[in-house]
Amino acid sequence: MKTIDSLAEQGFEIFCRQIELHALKTKRFLPGEYLLHQGQAITELFWVEAGEFTIGYTANNGRSYSLGLNFVDQHLFGEVEYLTSSPCQFNVKASKTVEAQVLPIKLMTEILESDSKVGIWLSQALSSRYQTGMTMTMNRFLHPLIYNIAWDIHQNCIGAKPAVNFTHVYKEAERFGCSERVYSRVVNQLVDMGLIEKRENQLQVIDIDQLSQFLELK
Repeated sequence: MKTIDSLAEQGFEIFCRQIELHALKTKRFLPGEYLLHQGQAITELFWVEAGEFTIGYTANNGRSYSLGLNFVDQHLFGEVEYLTSSPCQFNVKASKTVEAQVLPIKLMTEILESDSKVGIWLSQALSSRYQTGMTMTMNRFLHPLIYNIAWDIHQNCIGAKPAVNFTHVYKEAERFGCSERVYSRVVNQLVDMGLIEKRENQLQVIDIDQLSQFLELK
């Protein structure tokens, strides 16, 4: 009996072959240019072999939330909106120059109809992203801000996830859905506690064991 993982892997291979078979247009995005705008209607999808992006959301009250820098490889953008016939939910902006293949909606539908395993691959990819996103969201909501910032610094230090730090304080604050003033106050608390220090415009861990104990990871 074939497992879901096996079917999804086959579906991914079929999708990639279809991408190669069709002479898709390529669009270049320079640093700072938007791949997708929050609220825009999706008329085409983008297939990116490798790239670096920032993903963010702005609420009606003007507050912004950033998911930081996202490093992707073999990633499809616009698939959620395509499947739900809804406007784009986030702002997706290139951080470095990236080449994206333009995948027309009609062709995407044809590829999905060609083999059910493509749909299984897409479902698994979306489900995995959903679980990761919900885990992060629940942690952000259920832990105090000082814990979330300390945890983020800890994960970067041990290499558990790519560093997504921004040099501008307001951009870092957006990653935690707070103001610059609140973010700076929490960082200063961690500095005063002797857990981190500011070095060369970056936050560095002084003692990883002490930071782990603060987070109750030991």
